[in-house]
Amino acid sequence: MATPIRIRGIGSLPAEVRQALQRLDFHNVVITLSDGTVGDLDAVTELDLTDNIIVVDGEALGTVTVALLLAALGAYGLSRWQLVATTAYTATPASTSRITMSDTSEMVVGWPLKYAIGGVTYYGIVTAVSGDAYIDLAGAPLAGAIQSLYVGDPEMVVQRDFFVASTYGDGAADLLDADKNTAARWDRGAAYIVSLAAKHKSDDTGAAQPKVNVKAGGNLVSTNDSNNGVQVATSWVTNSAVAVNTTNYAVARGEALEVACTVAGSNGDAENLTVGIVFVLA
Repeated sequence: MATPIRIRGIGSLPAEVRQALQRLDFHNVVITLSDGTVGDLDAVTELDLTDNIIVVDGEALGTVTVALLLAALGAYGLSRWQLVATTAYTATPASTSRITMSDTSEMVVGWPLKYAIGGVTYYGIVTAVSGDAYIDLAGAPLAGAIQSLYVGDPEMVVQRDFFVASTYGDGAADLLDADKNTAARWDRGAAYIVSLAAKHKSDDTGAAQPKVNVKAGGNLVSTNDSNNGVQVATSWVTNSAVAVNTTNYAVARGEALEVACTVAGSNGDAENLTVGIVFVLA
């Protein structure tokens, strides 16, 4: 027998709660709302993450919060984003790339983050966890007070590597198009570029090495070095943590991806470039 979940409250459902309940309905669980309707989520008025849900299984009753329900859904793979309790972090960031934490038990290096600032949702990735003191991130900068914070499933982080063989960096150019005579595009759902790194096999023989950036839909993503990106070396060079243009870092299905040489090397004879791009799925 399917388990009804009865909801009570007044106002509008947060999108995350609505999506989670829709997934429950999809998995053959009957949703019984407080007004008696079944499965009609549009009939629900205000409900937030601290409100209670009455779970009915036969004659047995139990009460949980919406937040706990979402955590349970996540355990079964039904919700990709888990809300982090506001008691676990300080809303005012320690820096544009650091969040002060009192509980880092849900944080893992390499896992995706979603955070709301000023009513806008941004994306990043955890790059460091320091006990229950703080986390560092790469991606959209923390430009104000954090209104909500989510950590996502690790499968929502995707990396794509691009290789430019032989010499490159003899001038500013789109390298996939001009040097490789090829093209790349994004064919998954909505995503965000949160980090990039580059290295080459052989240095330019002159004094200065070339600089590279990545483009999404024709627009430069890294704001590092006045939008020039990273200066390549024979070891990996990673983009500065939050040197990300939040106007350009979103990638939609079908959009072009490109690796751009923004500044040429002194002699234009650096060789064998690899660029890695890290995406977070929305």
